[in-house]
Amino acid sequence: MTQDLYGLETSASRPEPLQAINDFIHGFLSYQPKAAGIIAAADADPEGPLVNAYAALLWMFLEHPIAPEKARPYLERATAATGANAREQEIIRAVSHWIHGDVPALVAACDAITDKWPRDLAMLKLAQYHLFNSGDAAGMLRMALKSLPEAEDIAYTHGMIAFGYEQCHLLDRAEAAARRAMELRHDEPWAHHALAHVMLTQGRVAEGARFMESVAETWTDLNSFMRSHNWWHLALFYLSQGRHDDVRAAYDQHIWGLEKDYSQDQVGAVSLLARMEFAGVDVGDRWGDVADHVAARGRIRSAPS
Repeated sequence: MTQDLYGLETSASRPEPLQAINDFIHGFLSYQPKAAGIIAAADADPEGPLVNAYAALLWMFLEHPIAPEKARPYLERATAATGANAREQEIIRAVSHWIHGDVPALVAACDAITDKWPRDLAMLKLAQYHLFNSGDAAGMLRMALKSLPEAEDIAYTHGMIAFGYEQCHLLDRAEAAARRAMELRHDEPWAHHALAHVMLTQGRVAEGARFMESVAETWTDLNSFMRSHNWWHLALFYLSQGRHDDVRAAYDQHIWGLEKDYSQDQVGAVSLLARMEFAGVDVGDRWGDVADHVAARGRIRSAPS
């Protein structure tokens, strides 16, 4: 049986689906657009269990009412496929829980998977996403720490640990984990994100702005959420420094306009515009375009192309 990029066995034996699986895992962890290639790969391999399970998972991250409808055909393919190994079967069940709206069961499934396979960082990332949304900071940290020592060599492990520590307000440990991630990969954007949280919380505003500026060029080719969100954090440092022109430039060039229909981009734009106004920054007519796209989200029932 073949292995994925982190040495976990997979039933995907042909080069094309295996590459798509690796691209999804790495793209998911590093916020690179290549993760989206899993949809086409699943369409080309309707009998591949893992490639279709990951495709269903990607649709759910659309964060749109249409997402379960779009994900369900891929889940059905994954479920009907033969040859899935034990880990893949558990992943399929985990994805099914999300599609059916049972988030606690999904988190429990991710917990069980990472108990057995601590290098399955995609399932760790999935669990942290939901634990964050439910406000379970201790759960985020506990889940991430389970990956050690088996996944010590992977930068994204330490980025997730860093954010778990930060959410638990263990800021020194968060910074140490983030810097360990950057020792392994200087361009680890989630580690940059964790450090931004730490520095702003500790009032290290000038240092935080300099740090985020020093790594900003590594965000250029990331997906819209991670590029816009790290720039959102840099904009908060600018706002704290009274650099109103830089805040507006960050908003116009990096925060709003990348994927206007995506929920996270909309949230980032709304929250920054509100903060700008609270701080006395003239935002001009910027609210209008955001409001139009948020309103359209409530009307349109079809998924973005």
